[in-house]
Amino acid sequence: MVINRTSKQRVGAAAGGLFVLVLATCVGGALGGGAGLFHMYGESQLGAVAAFAAMSALVVGSHSAVCCWAYVTRPGPVRLVVAHVPWLMTYLVFAVRWPDPWWPLGYLGWAWAALAAAGVLTAWWLGGSRGRGRGSLVYALVMVVLLGGNTMALGWHIWTRTRGFGLVGELSPEAAVRALEATSCLSETGRWYHDAGVMVEADCPDGESYSLRYQGVHDDAFDTLITNAQPRQAFARWWMVQDTYRYHVVLGLWSQGRRAQGSAVVLTYRVEWASDGRFMPGDRRFELDRASETWTVTVVQVAMGGWKVDRIDVPEPIQVADRGFTR
Repeated sequence: MVINRTSKQRVGAAAGGLFVLVLATCVGGALGGGAGLFHMYGESQLGAVAAFAAMSALVVGSHSAVCCWAYVTRPGPVRLVVAHVPWLMTYLVFAVRWPDPWWPLGYLGWAWAALAAAGVLTAWWLGGSRGRGRGSLVYALVMVVLLGGNTMALGWHIWTRTRGFGLVGELSPEAAVRALEATSCLSETGRWYHDAGVMVEADCPDGESYSLRYQGVHDDAFDTLITNAQPRQAFARWWMVQDTYRYHVVLGLWSQGRRAQGSAVVLTYRVEWASDGRFMPGDRRFELDRASETWTVTVVQVAMGGWKVDRIDVPEPIQVADRGFTR
């Protein structure tokens, strides 16, 4: 009778744990889908919504399994903390940092998986394998693989996103100028550009943050595309116009010539002023003396290969005249 009662208790505990796991997975997926649809992505990106819902279901469901394990086994406080920390950190990091364009949402899943594996493995080791030669060896080997592999992956991500900490350039001089144009968020030809040969879209204010365009907000990648502060001034003039007049400026760069100058390449562009903004009653207004100017862009090769914009000269810039406030 004791054996039968114990068996029934185990079956009941297993059934209860399975129920909690399924319920938590469904709730996590539903909450993730709702957050993705109504807050993060919207109806235009249903694939991303589904991916986030699946990740949420996996994170919350696996956390419920850890909670059931803790309830049944009653581990010591150290093991309990080690087991729960990866999930608690995942929730905290998501609440504080996501969505973040520099670290796409997939990296949250990557960080959670690595931390969860380390936490579960450490809880197992603390539970009985600590001090045992074979168990400790397995623990050490797996942790080395986790730590080494994820450190290399993290380093590669940072290296590529910072263009080798400024040491890597674009594949051609024209590509360097196009990337600078797109990431300035002033481009008439749009946001797309080649980032070291890969087509990417500049992160410009859009949707609810569209008004930030008028403050000169641009993609952070802009600052990694130049070798010094001088080229920034050509774009900063127009960011200042946007910030001063709350009038969205668009610039069109049209190639006019190319010549070699030692190890550098000098490109000439006709830059035409355009806009999708408009004055409203009470706005501070301005006028221009002409609609275009010429930029002489010097592009140089950098230490690790590739090209970066080194200098932009504007011999006769468009003059902006302040017309004051109008009713």
